[in-house]
Amino acid sequence: MALTFTLVDTWDDGKRIHVAGTATASGNYATSGDTLDLSQFPLVAVTQSPVQGTAWMDGLAGYDYVFTPGAALNNGKVKIFQQGASAGAFPELGSGAYPSAITSDTITF
Repeated sequence: MALTFTLVDTWDDGKRIHVAGTATASGNYATSGDTLDLSQFPLVAVTQSPVQGTAWMDGLAGYDYVFTPGAALNNGKVKIFQQGASAGAFPELGSGAYPSAITSDTITF
């Protein structure tokens, strides 16, 4: 797995389940994003998949981490975008080894 997730906290506010944690990148990034298997977290595994736009990830190295829910809990995707050489939309990170800026980044979700 190229992204390893560590659950730090969970809570239920009666309307939704919240999860917080960290992510660590190693190995290679896959085009169209790395798979995020939420079924590894028992509290989340018994509920429905997250709704688009309700999850976020942040890092400090200037990359944009975007979670997209899948059809099931075990096939969501995390896409990584980087600032391009000119103004405009951030292009997706190319497939291949993660740059050191990402592998040493503090990524939270």
